Amino acid sequence: MEKLKDPLISLRARVHIARKQLGLNEEEYRALLQGVTGKESSKGMSQKEMEQVLMECARLGWRPTAPAAAPASTATATPPAGRWLRRPGNWDNPDKNPMYRKLYALICANGWNWGYVRGTAKKMFEAQKGDVVLEFLTGAELHSLVSALQIAANRRQYQP
Repeated sequence: MEKLKDPLISLRARVHIARKQLGLNEEEYRALLQGVTGKESSKGMSQKEMEQVLMECARLGWRPTAPAAAPASTATATPPAGRWLRRPGNWDNPDKNPMYRKLYALICANGWNWGYVRGTAKKMFEAQKGDVVLEFLTGAELHSLVSALQIAANRRQYQP
């Protein structure tokens, strides 16, 4: 006889995957759970509450994906998607925080993720900088990136 899998275990795993892909730290994760369900831990949640948390994660930009196949060779393997989708490491920098907050607002409003923002930055600044790292952009470059993403969001909003 086949053993039935507990749906709460798989839902809890999906919640933690969403947390990792959204780049939420411990405090942000606990605040998300508290805001959606009134509980600070996924351990005591019902199936319905976990589904509500997953819906909120989807609203914040998380998109569930099928498990990726293992790469054929480790020499050609790409870096893990989690690092690419995480918010910038210098998020708390007071000089850049307003621009990062605006980027985050654009991400949430348009269903994008940090990978989209990093890809746009790479397209914009690759000729000048080579390998673009969002954390190392200057304030002026961040401002240009926010402007470009705002234009893209406006175009997206008014397309028939």
